Amino acid sequence: MFSKNHPIILFVDRSGFSVFQDTLPNIAKFNFTLDVVANFIQINKIVPSSLAVILSDNVIYTKDLSSLQKPAPSQPLGLEVQENIDKEHKEEIQNFLENIPFEEILAKVIKTGEGGRIVAVNRDLVMTIANAFVDKGSIIEAIIPSFLYGPSVNFTLGLTQNNVQAILEGSEIVRVGNLLTDQQKVSSQQSLEEETKEKEKKPQNLRQYILIGVFVTLLIIFVVVYLNLGASQTPPPTKKIKSSPAATVSNPTANSTSVQNVVTVSPIDLRNVKIKIVHNAQIDAAADNLINELTKLGFQDIVKEISQNSPSEKSSIVFSQNIPPATRENIVLEVKKILLDITVLENQDSDSVITILMGKL
Repeated sequence: MFSKNHPIILFVDRSGFSVFQDTLPNIAKFNFTLDVVANFIQINKIVPSSLAVILSDNVIYTKDLSSLQKPAPSQPLGLEVQENIDKEHKEEIQNFLENIPFEEILAKVIKTGEGGRIVAVNRDLVMTIANAFVDKGSIIEAIIPSFLYGPSVNFTLGLTQNNVQAILEGSEIVRVGNLLTDQQKVSSQQSLEEETKEKEKKPQNLRQYILIGVFVTLLIIFVVVYLNLGASQTPPPTKKIKSSPAATVSNPTANSTSVQNVVTVSPIDLRNVKIKIVHNAQIDAAADNLINELTKLGFQDIVKEISQNSPSEKSSIVFSQNIPPATRENIVLEVKKILLDITVLENQDSDSVITILMGKL
């Protein structure tokens, strides 16, 4: 089920949360306090691993959709739901999501029996707790409603050894019910109407697609033959022309001259990237040094956060998934000048945030 050893299971209900890991002597239960989460992780030396968050029925919002179209026999369970929601159900789903009293939510349509169910949860509630584990090196793999495990798995007493075993063995439930995949977005009625009109504009005739594909293929063959014939009649060049480092595209003309068009790729706007540096007070000077180096690269939105806990043995960098590889590489190179032992991680957000957790120097 999980990609790492010693997986962590986090059960969230209205009153608090419970934590399981096979390195702990028993299942720990707490009320909602963020500093309790961080201190618990530090004191109990939770091993960074894959994290599954199980949601109690009393923290989620649900609505049954009884007449979703049935999947084709060849389609895997769950994958067809997002494709087979017609306009009527989309309006029903959007009305449901708009009435949930939270600004940020996680929502997904999950196949259940003959129909489906839309499930939503307060994103801030879940991620505030889960990110405490991410900051210590864990990776969130799934967020799952507890009702998917059926009536035979009882969560009324919170997290127990019996339902922990069911979670560890329920890989199919994780695949189908993970709220981090195939998420529903809150859209206005106008957006739904525009989406419907856009789909109606797309050509529906399969023959038209085939004819276009054949035409493009023939055109490519013609261009390749023409270029090969022209190349065989052109004498070799008498001198070499040094090419520009930038990527170029050449278009041959009738007199065999070529015009180069420079193709540039716009980098990410570093001013929109937020960097949070979490460190112990004892290494504040090193944190300031790191901020100076990152500022030289062009980053402007950099904040420090002093942790009251002892620094971790190993430092880590957590990237939002929309941070491009080139930017990640530059950040890692700068951080390694100060912090030698680094773990590079990624979360599921796309909010252009980079979190650097400074461990022992």
